[in-house]
Amino acid sequence: MPGIPDSVIEEVRAASDLVDVVSDRVRLKKQGSSYVGLCPFHNEKTPSFNVVPDKGFFHCFGCRESGDVFSFVQKIEGAGFLDAVRLLADRAGIEIREEGASTEGDRKASLHAALRFAAGYFYTALATPEGERAVEYLRSRGFSKEAVREFGIGVATPAWDGLVTAATEAGYKPEVLEAVGLAKERQGGGHYDVFRDRLMFPILSPIGKVLGFGGRILPDTETGSADYTPAKYVNSPETEVYQKSTVLYGMKQAKRAIRTEREAIVVEGYADVVSLWDAGVRNVVAASGTALTSQQLDALKRLDVQRLVLLFDADDAGQSAAQKGIDRALDAELAPYAVALPDGADPDSFVRQFGAEAFRTVLREERLDFVAFLARRARQSGRLATPEGKAEVVRDVLATIRRMKDPILIEGYLRRASQELDVVDADLRRLFGGQKPAPPPRRFEREPEAQAPPPVEVPDVRPEESTLIRLMLEQGVPMVEHVLTRMGLDEFTPGPSQQVVEALIAQFQAGAVEAAPFIRGDVGDAARVLVTDALAEEHGLSDNWASKVGVNAKGRDDQPFAVAASAMKELKLDRVREAIGALSREIQAAERDGHDLAALQREVGTLNELRRQIESGAFMAWGEGAQGE
Repeated sequence: MPGIPDSVIEEVRAASDLVDVVSDRVRLKKQGSSYVGLCPFHNEKTPSFNVVPDKGFFHCFGCRESGDVFSFVQKIEGAGFLDAVRLLADRAGIEIREEGASTEGDRKASLHAALRFAAGYFYTALATPEGERAVEYLRSRGFSKEAVREFGIGVATPAWDGLVTAATEAGYKPEVLEAVGLAKERQGGGHYDVFRDRLMFPILSPIGKVLGFGGRILPDTETGSADYTPAKYVNSPETEVYQKSTVLYGMKQAKRAIRTEREAIVVEGYADVVSLWDAGVRNVVAASGTALTSQQLDALKRLDVQRLVLLFDADDAGQSAAQKGIDRALDAELAPYAVALPDGADPDSFVRQFGAEAFRTVLREERLDFVAFLARRARQSGRLATPEGKAEVVRDVLATIRRMKDPILIEGYLRRASQELDVVDADLRRLFGGQKPAPPPRRFEREPEAQAPPPVEVPDVRPEESTLIRLMLEQGVPMVEHVLTRMGLDEFTPGPSQQVVEALIAQFQAGAVEAAPFIRGDVGDAARVLVTDALAEEHGLSDNWASKVGVNAKGRDDQPFAVAASAMKELKLDRVREAIGALSREIQAAERDGHDLAALQREVGTLNELRRQIESGAFMAWGEGAQGE
């Protein structure tokens, strides 16, 4: 099976500074030996996201997400492990040659490489004399340099074979350019560029791979004849690496905002996405020239989207697309809303004329739920003017509500339909109940690894256990020997805590103790959370607990073995107290039933003696050959 050699993965890891990588997405502030910031994985106002560079991991005390540099890229980009390695390798300038790559894999890699070269060629062309018209046009549209750079907008020059020539000189075969829709073969031999004298919008995958292009004609483009009008937009065809039904334009740039706001705004055009992003409205995508598909909605659901706002043109085509989008959204169990901008404006022109705040106000105050949208559309077309027309509209609205699966939502939208269509509620419900809901259409099946991960389990662990685990991982073999010659596995809480200790025993026996396997999740997600929680140590030892175990919290890093002894003492006492409590309850039950109590009382005496030994510190002599302090 194709893969990246372990040596290359370690080279990429070593070249990828965790703080630098995280800082691309999170504003970090140094705090002691760590860095803190607002978590990119959940909405928060007080920073609980920690980056611990010397241990090579990040950890959020709010949502409990954690991991290493590869995990961060996987989670933030929605990528698999190998794609995360590739992204970080590109960032570090490390070339990757995969082991056992198939011929098909090699071909797809060459197609992606050609597309990436073309995107760079178009972008750098803006800085040439041939790109001046495009730069002026971008300036006239109000696109900032930041937006142009973020979306990789470029220009195809008027030359018939500018890209073909440059790509051939760089080692790319014209046949590869043809395979990705960038070139066509001349009748007399050779190839010519498909895109000429156009503003170029690269279409990217969610993790930044170039898949195709949208090309908008530039003003005053010269044509070969007066009766020929070139198409306003020319888009890449579907290819081996580009399927329009699976891609949303702007998804790479919008992912973080969509995940944070749990709402996606869907618009029609590339320029709409760029203009809104430039104005600070970042949770915006476009459907790449197709009606919304179940695959595109699945991609949004993986970002935990709840609401879909459809912002299409006010003409019949735009409103029809919005209605189809509503049906697909309901099938995907998303809450769809529709917005029409005033006077038929599109998002690009509206935000440039009136600004971002005016746009947000319209988005907030003018959005219609799907029942209100369908009722308004029917009213505008005159379908509600006759009894026959109204009956047809009612049936259409009820058919749309039947796409829903949540009975509570169905109840709410039936009430909305009664209000919007002025139909007696009981009559509407009778009509709705008279037909069985239509079965939902077959959904696009996601790959298992693409499904949204379940909530992270927060392990049940005592503070002293967390301290012992932290110390064993930080101090290594001597501390593991110091602790585990005096503590039994059963003294740790069953579940993740015992799993971590068992793994530490295995590491000890192998002669090397390290945190990396836990941080990577090799021992399981719950163990990963427990370990990163302990190592990040949000609050350290509380004053109350420190005084209870007899160690000054300020000196915990200066006296690791003393801290470990105190934590062991408190954990052992906890277990003895639990055992005594359980026996006391057993004695009470036996006493009520008239049973002999002698054996139980002897057990209590033994436990009390054990408690006195632990309190005196005698347990420290139980581990023969333990490491000194």
